[in-house]
Amino acid sequence: MRQPASRQQGFTLLEIMIALTIFAVIATLAWQILDGAMRTSSATDTAAVKLNQLQRAWNLLERDFFQLQARAPYNDPDLFREEKNALVLTTLNGVNGQLQMERVRWRLEDHRLWRDVWPEMDSPAGVKPEAVPILSGVKSMAWRFWRDGWQSRWQETDHQPDGVELTLTMENGDTWRWIFTTPGDMPAMPKAAEEAADKEKSPEQPAAPQSEGGKP
Repeated sequence: MRQPASRQQGFTLLEIMIALTIFAVIATLAWQILDGAMRTSSATDTAAVKLNQLQRAWNLLERDFFQLQARAPYNDPDLFREEKNALVLTTLNGVNGQLQMERVRWRLEDHRLWRDVWPEMDSPAGVKPEAVPILSGVKSMAWRFWRDGWQSRWQETDHQPDGVELTLTMENGDTWRWIFTTPGDMPAMPKAAEEAADKEKSPEQPAAPQSEGGKP
């Protein structure tokens, strides 16, 4: 007695289409989740970089103003000078464990905050400073100076302010307002230290000879 032949079992076209649709939906959801995670990570990294730049800018500005020196270069009579979108000053910097004076210029150019440093305090005229980018994405900046009240411009180039305010407007709309104190017109520390060192190095004057009675 013959048995009926069994028909070969398989997927119908409808079942295949349903499976492909489900797979496509799952793949799309997975990609959206991955893309969102990557965007979040990228935004976090960008924010971290910007925060590090802001912190570095604050630290350098705070150090420069806190260690402001009343000493102008030999080829520049101005102690403290405001220029268009720039500020020129003398500060201290530690090199090889020793403090030395350096001429610095803070300026805004191409939406970046730059710190220019001359190679020597008394560099010859025409020598260009080393330009170091500190903060990017800056739309504008504004200075104010404290000396018996706030001043929007600094014209007393033979004096130094007692305080400095810097307002940075960023391209993303954020605004940062920083206030720094300075030593004002206090004498430059290295100069006082050099004078003290010169006194120590200078030979003492020999005492006048005295007679046995204690009088010359």
